[in-house]
Amino acid sequence: MPLYPYDLTKGQLLKTDEGSEDRGFIAHFEAAAAAALVANGYVASTNMIVGAYTLALTAPTDGHAHGVSLERTVVGAADTPGTVVVVGTDLAGDALTETIIPGAHATPVYGARAFATVTSITGVGWVISEANDTIVVGWFDLLGLPHMLTRNTVLCTFLNDALEGTAPTVTVSATVLAANTVDLNTALDGNDVDVYYIA
Repeated sequence: MPLYPYDLTKGQLLKTDEGSEDRGFIAHFEAAAAAALVANGYVASTNMIVGAYTLALTAPTDGHAHGVSLERTVVGAADTPGTVVVVGTDLAGDALTETIIPGAHATPVYGARAFATVTSITGVGWVISEANDTIVVGWFDLLGLPHMLTRNTVLCTFLNDALEGTAPTVTVSATVLAANTVDLNTALDGNDVDVYYIA
């Protein structure tokens, strides 16, 4: 089965032969993708508020789409955390919004959508109890795939050119691009990731 030349700079389409309907794909994530969890990448530690948080960055530093993470630190009696609304874009540049509920003290919570960019992060319904709880918002090692899939067609994954022995956690959606994600069994570590799948 000859493969088209593999372009390391982007995801690569594979075919069994010219005109074939079989479509294999390699989603290639450059080394920086493996910065895994950058807990305060979007919002550095700050008091929880009702309103817009100041963004430290508007996109993951690797240029890929990642899931959003946030962690709350309880100060004194726990506040009523409300929700955090993340607004941005997916890999196709389309508008994307996700609402995340902060967890208990020092308990990270993770979104399910892969954001390529973030334009705003807003606290809603937060109520102070005794002293300001604080929050950080960043991204984690949930990677966004560039296709909408109807089922899990991931064949294998590689980290730093080493085949993963345990299958990744894969989520698919035929209607929401940002809901098509892969989370390797091994924590990302600063090396390249390749995901082979049928699109």
